[in-house]
Amino acid sequence: MAIIKCPECRKPISDKANICTHCGYAMKGATDEDLARAARISRLKKQNRMQMIIYGSMVVFLAGVLFFYFGRESGSNLYRVLGYFGIALGGLGYLFSRIQSVISKRR
Repeated sequence: MAIIKCPECRKPISDKANICTHCGYAMKGATDEDLARAARISRLKKQNRMQMIIYGSMVVFLAGVLFFYFGRESGSNLYRVLGYFGIALGGLGYLFSRIQSVISKRR
């Protein structure tokens, strides 16, 4: 068993693999079952990536709320600006990610 590079994405894969695990490129001898498995794995990876973006956006939003709260307490303009920025960036990131997630689930 040797490691070769996928002709499509150039990432290392096994020479025994019928489908590239990174990009889903079908090598010679790939069956319909292999193609379906690759499509399912690709879809799951995309959903996982979207969930991580959603969680990251929520963390940024909560950090913005904390910065805003402590900026208000200390009277520092820097904390308030960081708070506004975090709230806006986290909120927009969350909203965009949720829309993308709903659209991809409907397909």
